Amino acid sequence: MTRTATFRARDGRGAQLAERLLHAASLMADVPGCELWLVQRDLDDADMIRVTEMWASREHYDAAFNLPGVERNAAQVMGLLDGPPEVADGEPLGGARMLRGSTGATGFSILDAPDLSKDTQLLERYDLDDVGEARYIREHLGAVQTGLTHYRLRSGRRQGWAHRHTVAEEIYVAVSGSGRLKVDDELFELRPLDAVRVAPASARELEAGPDGLEVLAFGSHSPGDGEMVADWWIT
Repeated sequence: MTRTATFRARDGRGAQLAERLLHAASLMADVPGCELWLVQRDLDDADMIRVTEMWASREHYDAAFNLPGVERNAAQVMGLLDGPPEVADGEPLGGARMLRGSTGATGFSILDAPDLSKDTQLLERYDLDDVGEARYIREHLGAVQTGLTHYRLRSGRRQGWAHRHTVAEEIYVAVSGSGRLKVDDELFELRPLDAVRVAPASARELEAGPDGLEVLAFGSHSPGDGEMVADWWIT
């Protein structure tokens, strides 16, 4: 089921209302069956806040109100309103990058994907052929929501650029070799099967150790979300 609720704060308390609803979102973050809990402020009215929810079932939605802190927070929300919220329930039919209820699987050999270090257009912008190998895997697997990139860096080399996102969270897993991952001002040492989670807006760049470095990077996929940052790790 889906639910869209519109809340209007009284006496200019829109910021307090938004804070309470964002707290409600944090309470729902790990609740079974909660697929989306999105808080939005109206562009023209700072006292109007909307919440869009998606649940696996009505039963999951109802069960969430029995969790610790939910009822108390809901009462605090109601105390900030100038009237009852407007609520509309629905049934999800589909949408962009939506996989709910789908079945199936796809297999693919990672090394069969084109090596980006041989891409002539990219070579005009980045020295990929001197650094190592890089492969995008998502499209070959037909994945909609999840990205996967394979990196092989030569001994002692850095990628030569960093990148960051707006919405995509990523996890880097060292497969072989050794090296480091720089995230903003923090350095992470990498050995086989070490994993590092990187928040979307943090800049990140890989560096190989003396025996090279092989890494798999996983993350949520959002088209056009990546931003390259040149000459970032220069010391």
